[in-house]
Amino acid sequence: MDTVPFTHCPTNKKNCVSTIDLTSYHRIAPIPFSGNAEDTKERIRKALNELNGAEIKEEKSHYLHAVFTSKWMKFKDDLELYIDEKTHLLHIKSGSRLGYYDFKVNRKRVEQFKEKFNNQ
Repeated sequence: MDTVPFTHCPTNKKNCVSTIDLTSYHRIAPIPFSGNAEDTKERIRKALNELNGAEIKEEKSHYLHAVFTSKWMKFKDDLELYIDEKTHLLHIKSGSRLGYYDFKVNRKRVEQFKEKFNNQ
């Protein structure tokens, strides 16, 4: 696997999930995909458009960074996606910027994203 451009979740907080973490609380499975990076990015953009509060902040050839802002308290959560064309896996990290515990909001968001992405 090429180097994933994001870091592990903080081990002392329960407000993050990622495909590169090994702890059971933080670990989430990557999403298999077919096609090239451009097609995959288009599917990512469509899936993000179907989720509430997403705004793409950065986009590179194999990487996207979106920020979700909560409706009421305006908390910001970061969603990072890395397209690994060698393994045909989409790696994800979703984490809250503030707090210790997120009530599994980030895990639920990734599951919703997976569902929308797989239906594109």
